[in-house]
Amino acid sequence: MLCPRCRSGRCRRSRRRSWKDYAISVTGVRPWRCRLCGLRFFAWAVALPFLGYAHCRRCGNLDLQRVSRDHVDGWFAWLFRMARVPAYRCAPCRNRFFSVLPHRHIRPVDSDFAAPKEVERPSPVASS
Repeated sequence: MLCPRCRSGRCRRSRRRSWKDYAISVTGVRPWRCRLCGLRFFAWAVALPFLGYAHCRRCGNLDLQRVSRDHVDGWFAWLFRMARVPAYRCAPCRNRFFSVLPHRHIRPVDSDFAAPKEVERPSPVASS
């Protein structure tokens, strides 16, 4: 989710405050808040081009971890285990679920991870 004001990827779901927020949520649009600039806005959980990939239904996160099928609970979990459907875990909201959609590992552009360091290699010296 990108903030419409500052274009940061550091947005989180905001709580619904009033009956207006609940009425708007019927359409599938949810309230979000940017952690950088503090703007509160409404948007879909997942962008349209990524609806065909496995994503968290609570927060729309596409950066999912594969987990064992035994860790997922639910009414039809036994059926998904027998069918060997992949199980995923969303790290921000800790939601565990099954999905038959293909997995595409997508990280936000401004996520905090270390870039690989360049290693200086000595140049070959000719022996005389």
